[in-house]
Amino acid sequence: MSTTSLPSIWNDFPDIQGDLREVIATINQSWEIGFAEIDQAIRSQLAAGKLVRPALTIMFSQLAQETDADSHQSMIDLAASVELLHLATLIHDDIVDESTLRRGQTSIQTRFGKDTAVYAGDYLLTGMFELISKADRPNLNGLVITSLQQILHGELAQKQIRFDTETTFADYIDRIKGKTGALFRLSALFGINSGHQPPSPVLTRVVSQLTEDMGIIFQLLDDYLDFAALGGADQLGKPVGQDIANGIYTAPILFALEDNRVKDQLLAILNQDSPLDNDDLVRVHSLVSESQAMDRLEALMQDYHQELLKLVKELPSASLQRELVDLSHLLASRQQ
Repeated sequence: MSTTSLPSIWNDFPDIQGDLREVIATINQSWEIGFAEIDQAIRSQLAAGKLVRPALTIMFSQLAQETDADSHQSMIDLAASVELLHLATLIHDDIVDESTLRRGQTSIQTRFGKDTAVYAGDYLLTGMFELISKADRPNLNGLVITSLQQILHGELAQKQIRFDTETTFADYIDRIKGKTGALFRLSALFGINSGHQPPSPVLTRVVSQLTEDMGIIFQLLDDYLDFAALGGADQLGKPVGQDIANGIYTAPILFALEDNRVKDQLLAILNQDSPLDNDDLVRVHSLVSESQAMDRLEALMQDYHQELLKLVKELPSASLQRELVDLSHLLASRQQ
């Protein structure tokens, strides 16, 4: 990604485009492993990202206290650090899941091997910590540690319940809060903490809940699209049906397992001794489609979206409210 190009998702957000370009430049300058092919692969995957998390840092910096040129640079550094953390987690996820694709391109672990991918992800984490240190906001150290713990806990929880057809929906939501919600929340809290004075506890609480809900909606829709892609062309830039094959059961499967019309047939496929093949995945798609699972998932996303919009109204900035409403609608209508 060059220092001037932006993902098209931000075409209708002119107020943050300049800051996003600064973030891209900072990202490009903040790391370089020194091995040309690996550097090129990481840059290509960075370039394919939507920059949603850095954008949240930028947007929420409107609520920062006592801001100046120094706090602006701190905000840029924090926003860039979030994107490096995000990509590092994706690279590590691909190793665990043995994913062949990421963001429409060959995953780093497939192209260079798992050992190189581990080192690449770890190196990006060093870039993240360097940027956080440069931002010089010591009050954020505890927040960063807590967020990393939540992200790792979400990943470990997912590992523990793989192939478990008795996974509860509460377990699934807790997993999302760690895997996706924690990083959305961290992004926004970086923004409101980028000034020279910390935000109020009330604002911190509202922003935390709002962006956790946004992260949950984002992941629910991702799971919806991933499952829907089983019935058509892959537009997601990653292998279709991989979660199901790896024993990671998301909302469509969990809701279908509560529908007695398809439960037994679905269990017979999921509990078979041999790995699921394409015919099995097609059958799973058919069974879930016969159930009320996707309707229930759409209703759940709508419930979270309504809660999010209520929290948005509690924010003390009309311009930020408008941006978040527009962003939430835009993310809710995405197809990949």
